[in-house]
Amino acid sequence: MTENNMNQPFQDEISEYTVSDKVLAKITKKVVDKVDGVLDLQGGLLNSITSSFTNKEEESTSGISINQEERQCIVEASLILEYGKKAALVFKEIDSLIKQEIYELTGIKVAAVKVDIVDVLTKEEFAKKNQDKKEER
Repeated sequence: MTENNMNQPFQDEISEYTVSDKVLAKITKKVVDKVDGVLDLQGGLLNSITSSFTNKEEESTSGISINQEERQCIVEASLILEYGKKAALVFKEIDSLIKQEIYELTGIKVAAVKVDIVDVLTKEEFAKKNQDKKEER
């Protein structure tokens, strides 16, 4: 009987997976889009420039920043709040949903969610602003 102890090249390897920041940003975008009181995410100047060069079919994650380290991450988002909605309640929902969804889908713990409210608009003002942008193009 021969021993089955041939130098197995992968016997000491540990299985693992990684999740890119882009995936975490997309999950965040999908969550934030469902929250009542958030009109849109808004990126800075650099995001505006780079989004004009990206594939239109691909979902934009402009306005979302992910800082990931050792199975934990910090999510930062800049958004436009709907006028009349209570910022604290909207934030509480965003915070809870992002932490839950990212952990359930990826196993990555969200250590913090940081939201920067960059503007406040009524739905009508937001719609007009978007229409004006489309006409400029």
